[in-house]
Amino acid sequence: MTVSPSPDLDHLAEAFAASLADLTPVAERRGNYVDAPVVARTYVSDRALPVTLVRSARALVLRRRAVVVVRARDGYRHITPGGRLEPGETVEEAVRREVLEECGWRLGALRPLGFEHVQHVDAPPPGFPAAGFLNPIFVAEGLSFHRSARDMTQSEVGSSLVSVARALRELPDWSATLLRSAHMR
Repeated sequence: MTVSPSPDLDHLAEAFAASLADLTPVAERRGNYVDAPVVARTYVSDRALPVTLVRSARALVLRRRAVVVVRARDGYRHITPGGRLEPGETVEEAVRREVLEECGWRLGALRPLGFEHVQHVDAPPPGFPAAGFLNPIFVAEGLSFHRSARDMTQSEVGSSLVSVARALRELPDWSATLLRSAHMR
């Protein structure tokens, strides 16, 4: 059975998308989500997010004067590990589980940093609102590293602590903007 978003969910997604007119994204990227082309716009904002539009959650993980940089199988490096919410899971539970699985870090307190607003380029797959969905981004201190907790079947194959100064030099502009924003909060 295919589940389609309810008219209420579509209305909520449209209203939230319209509310973004006063914000400027720090990044806009094209990619794929569930094998469908999407545009993801990243915002630094403490705006409240409707939880019914949240599909995944991410965290920028800091440890002393370093940031966790995650490496994917294809060589892509990024600073926002995370992933999809499982049924019945809260956003906080999801981000803690996903960061542990992807890079082995247990997290301290989560502080909101911003969010991604993701919209499908073509018609969305069944169950996705046409006006897009959300991925909150948090900042958290990495409390402890547990190599054995990593799930090596995922697309992430490793992570490392990189000095903030080096990350600002080597990572894409949008990552540097998020990292600078995390230090200001």
